Amino acid sequence: MRGQKSEEDILLEKESFYAEQGINVLLGKRASSLNAKDKIATTEDGLEIGFEKALLATGGRPKRLPIPGAELDGVHYLRTIENSQAIAKEGVPGRRGVIVGGGFIGMEIAASLTQLGAEVTVIEMAPYIWSRFLDETTAKYFQSYYQDKGISFFTNESVQQLHGQGVVASVETKSGKRIECDFVCVGVGIDLNDELAKEAGLEVGNGVLVNEGMQTSHPDIYAAGDIANYYDPIFGKRRRVEHWGHAEYTGQLAAENMAGAGKTYDLLTYVFSDIFDLRLEFAGDETEYEKILIRGTFEENSFVVLYMKDGKLTAYLSVNTSPREFIPMQRLIRRKIDLSSNLNNLTDKSFDLRKLLQQG
Repeated sequence: MRGQKSEEDILLEKESFYAEQGINVLLGKRASSLNAKDKIATTEDGLEIGFEKALLATGGRPKRLPIPGAELDGVHYLRTIENSQAIAKEGVPGRRGVIVGGGFIGMEIAASLTQLGAEVTVIEMAPYIWSRFLDETTAKYFQSYYQDKGISFFTNESVQQLHGQGVVASVETKSGKRIECDFVCVGVGIDLNDELAKEAGLEVGNGVLVNEGMQTSHPDIYAAGDIANYYDPIFGKRRRVEHWGHAEYTGQLAAENMAGAGKTYDLLTYVFSDIFDLRLEFAGDETEYEKILIRGTFEENSFVVLYMKDGKLTAYLSVNTSPREFIPMQRLIRRKIDLSSNLNNLTDKSFDLRKLLQQG
């Protein structure tokens, strides 16, 4: 979006790779049905493809705003290269953009557009950004940081209507605020592309249910990526993760198991993001924390957010800190070491976290 990489730079493989590996890639074709009983996938134009094993990696599509004016030109969603290129064209000095949704996608877009010279306003339903995984104090640090970069915020707000003659020209919020703009970017989550799985009779519930080897309720059909609802042995519960690192891992795991490897899921899930000059690295499960500790200081723009439950570390969010601490923190999470008596050491940036591993 910022023009720092070309389209070719971000391709996983060059086109020639697939031919060299004997992989037949059919682009521009949508699978319209999956016959699990007879093991046949059918495309919209009637092509039938038989299989011994099948992998569903259909991901999701951006949630659309269900409000008047949502179909106006100048309303963007980010999921594809084409989406990114269209948003980049909006990001020029003098243009005013409204970002609907203050999650990771929304804040990444806001940062990139600001760096391109656009004037950006973020609208977020929650009292503060990233409320799903941050406490108010830490979230306000990030929000203030973005405000210092020129981004404006309306929190505790939702969008009621988009106005414009053919092209969006303003956003009306539920409280009646009217924000003039030249374009809108929406980042409010995804709807899963699980229709094929449902039609095939596979077990579905907040994604396609898979076992520890990414196998669905049909022994010869697997699922990976955003749509996979899997059992996480580290946290002892079912989860669904929307991040490309997780998609890469589960895709590889499914592929190996389709070839008979018999491997089981064993990833400590992670997310990373670069926003302005903040490098964010996240790992673990932050959904059930009881307490948040800060290792380091906000003033230095270098710290780690530690998520604690029952005295144990369950996740961390690193901001501009050394990667050498990642492995000790990951091991503390995996080993479920009780750190109740070491909270002061956890928050002391000079303390070597490896010493805590000796307890477990």
